[in-house]
Amino acid sequence: MRKIQFLFLFALGLLISCQKEENKKETIQYPNQDAPLALLMREMFLDMEEMKEGIVEGKKIKSYLEKHKELLTAKPTDAKVKTEHFNTVGMAYLANLRTLEEGSEDALLDNYKSLVSTCLACHTSYCPGPVKRINLLKLD
Repeated sequence: MRKIQFLFLFALGLLISCQKEENKKETIQYPNQDAPLALLMREMFLDMEEMKEGIVEGKKIKSYLEKHKELLTAKPTDAKVKTEHFNTVGMAYLANLRTLEEGSEDALLDNYKSLVSTCLACHTSYCPGPVKRINLLKLD
């Protein structure tokens, strides 16, 4: 009976410690998890992965412009981020996204590369944490 109790308590302790470890990893992975701008940026990354996949497969790119326009109005974790420079780079991103979506198939790859470059330019100035992840979006 004691062995069963010991095994039960051991298993319970192991389960609890694993859950605590998972919570730590989530916190480290997304330090700005509740800010609307951070949430939008994560969605934008997923959209960019979808665009990349479409370009590689030669598919038409669907429109993300309306959704991505929210980057200019979404609340950041730190209000100091929303400077004139942020808005300028955000507008450049949206202009490059429009060019990608409305451009010819011949220019698709170049327009996509310009869009990724805009992401990197902004994240070099603001929130450099995602730069490594954004580099995964590059196409050669």
